[in-house]
Amino acid sequence: MHLLLVSPADSVDDVVPGLALLPAHRTTLVPVAAGGLLAALDDVDAVLLDGRDRPRAAGELAAAVTRSRPGLPRLLVLGPDADLPTDAEEALEGLLLTDAGPAEIELRLRLAARAVPPPARPAPATSPAPLSGDALAVGDLVVDTASFQARVADRPLTLARREFELLSELVEHAGRPLSRRHLLATVWGRDYEGSARTVDVHVKQLRRVLGAGHRDMIRTVRGTGYVLVTGLAPAAPSRVGGTVPSLARPLTAHRPAHRTARPGGRDTPGDVVASKRAGLPLDLAALAGAGGLGALERYSLKTLGVCSQASEQHFLVRARTRGALGADAARALADLARHHSDGRVHLTTRQQVELHDVPAPEIPEVLGRLRDAGLDTESTCGHTIRGVTSCPDAGVSADEPFDCTADAAQLTDSLLALGPDLNARLPQRLTIGVGGCARCRDQAKVSDIGLVSTLDDDGRLGYELWAGGSLGRSSPTLASRIVDFLPRERMLPAVHAVLAVFLAHGAYETPNRGRLKFLVARLGLARFTALVAEAERATSRRPWPAPAPLAPRPVTTTPRTAPDGGWGTDVRPQTRAGLATVTVTVPLGELSADALDVLAAVGEADGDGTLRPSRDQNVVLRDVPVGRVAALRDTLADVGLLVGAEHPARDVRSCVGAPVCALAITPTHDLARTLWDLPALRRNSGLRVSLSGCPASCTRHQAADLGLAGNLVSIHGRRVAGYRVHLGGDLGRDRLGRVLGRVAADHVPALVEAVVGAWEEHRIGHESLADTIARTGVGVVVSALRGLPALAWAAGGDDADDAGDARALPLAVAQRAEGPAAS
Repeated sequence: MHLLLVSPADSVDDVVPGLALLPAHRTTLVPVAAGGLLAALDDVDAVLLDGRDRPRAAGELAAAVTRSRPGLPRLLVLGPDADLPTDAEEALEGLLLTDAGPAEIELRLRLAARAVPPPARPAPATSPAPLSGDALAVGDLVVDTASFQARVADRPLTLARREFELLSELVEHAGRPLSRRHLLATVWGRDYEGSARTVDVHVKQLRRVLGAGHRDMIRTVRGTGYVLVTGLAPAAPSRVGGTVPSLARPLTAHRPAHRTARPGGRDTPGDVVASKRAGLPLDLAALAGAGGLGALERYSLKTLGVCSQASEQHFLVRARTRGALGADAARALADLARHHSDGRVHLTTRQQVELHDVPAPEIPEVLGRLRDAGLDTESTCGHTIRGVTSCPDAGVSADEPFDCTADAAQLTDSLLALGPDLNARLPQRLTIGVGGCARCRDQAKVSDIGLVSTLDDDGRLGYELWAGGSLGRSSPTLASRIVDFLPRERMLPAVHAVLAVFLAHGAYETPNRGRLKFLVARLGLARFTALVAEAERATSRRPWPAPAPLAPRPVTTTPRTAPDGGWGTDVRPQTRAGLATVTVTVPLGELSADALDVLAAVGEADGDGTLRPSRDQNVVLRDVPVGRVAALRDTLADVGLLVGAEHPARDVRSCVGAPVCALAITPTHDLARTLWDLPALRRNSGLRVSLSGCPASCTRHQAADLGLAGNLVSIHGRRVAGYRVHLGGDLGRDRLGRVLGRVAADHVPALVEAVVGAWEEHRIGHESLADTIARTGVGVVVSALRGLPALAWAAGGDDADDAGDARALPLAVAQRAEGPAAS
């Protein structure tokens, strides 16, 4: 857009510094006395009027602008303490605070450019979404906080996140004047330190969206704040029934100004926030054209499970399995891998599946075929609720207090029912884990929300509730238990209460500090827990489905017959005699299409017909007759899949790395293959090794015996592609790996051999590497690494890759830097 800023200031930065961060807009600065210049600027798209010192005079100038150029959008720029010229509202399309950030400016410009509310959109082909029991009505105005939808006189309202929350608060307290202080505390959070005038800006936009016939429902209370009324007298809100049209994503005609996407497939924090504020705009038809997606749309695409790769014309597609993959769905996935991908299916540590290198024009077809196979992709990437992981042994293992599968399914359904609009409101992603075995308890410690199944003293079924766990790119944190026992019937309202607190208080504007762990740290565990308890009192009033009835737990019996090769971690007895649960090791989480077809056939012939992805990037088969284990092992071995103790390095995990993942800094696939066959790891197949292509910890490298996180590392003054090395992680004992040092990528195998050799020399009995490091410290390993070349590695973690933007550079970009410029 071409913007005209009318101001006596010397520069645009003096008035609205955030405009400098929006290069897509061109701003012309003219003094107030030169207002006649307006008539000569035919390509002006909007006028910004500097009202910081004299807001009423600027309001009068807005009226003059209207006479000179009718229909030209006008926005008034206000300082944090300026008086709001309410009598000039009719001459303005918007208000803008001088300290507004780029995302806020982008949104205000987009809304101002739409001088009148958009017409009601045609009803979707499917049935409209029903209103929840929490929907409130004041006159013609209906607000449903459960589905994040609002309408006035049957017209859907397109609102930014804060505007919706502000409207909800006014409707909930209809007839009661609310102060700006109250509105700031409830909508922006008690920790908000900005100007109270931001409330006025958002109220102005609410009035504009409500339209001429309903704008007066929000009245200004002098010296206090605002009140929502209907007619001449205030009215209390009433519960309503019926249906309300779903708020679809903005139509192509309403897309915000195009913002050029960053090369390499990476999203900037500003793009992410701007995309969410704009309602996640997306036009799938743009995928067919080269360079058709802007930065905001590219992030929006993530929320559909379609993620950018380093190649501009290829995408990664991620689908949710809900912890179970039927044989027919597995075959459909294999067929998609053959014809639309690179011939492989990647298993993630969150029990999801991925297709890589999918050509952009083929994305709509792939999404449609995944849906036909029963696999949904919505909310599997970006700032979404990524899915609910569950225990693949639930219901058949003696280690589980009860089968939590049905509860995990109910929780997933309740969260997806909130619709795609929730993705525009979340400050960051949320991960949720459900289960009761020791490994599920470990998973709860590194999840945003963890539910550990347990029994209370009276034998009631329920969960421990954990919150605030995340390894992630910065500040790795283990979750804290905030509720010792949560009956099954309270599980849904409690999780939604945590979500409500996250939405109300999370750092929406700063995604890098947006995870739930940062909110818990900022509020303190006691206050966070109290807020969740308060929120649960509200969420518990919603109508929730009763917990699904559970089948009687089988009586655990001692296995009479052992399978060929004996019992072990890969072949485990079930509670029903004669049946086994078999973990099929998928090397590095990569399944070829042929291997997936064979696995589906074996699951049907020798199991219950369902493939259950594990959090270790493997596949679990259940209800396998003990006598069929040997034949199953032989069949799977023919396609490179392994069962039993004969295979090497069963615990080497790897993310997809560069160039498939746009966030990855280093490639991981070839290095992981080398480690898989490394003699030191062949000798110690139980050693847990995790390899991540960036610090984001997709493979939980801080929790492994030996973890490697890709980065640009500084080694004796040289900036090279390499890895930060973590040693001794053990979630069962609440230990995160210690940072050993940094290693150049080419020398990782030699370092791993030396580390394992030092462990073998100093361990006592069957001591794990984590236990050895806890007992001896990392000094013995540092001594063993003295034989490596001087430029191969450096001890310690206080290197330059902790600061600045260099660590965010993809490897392909980093390698273009040479000499001192790269350091």
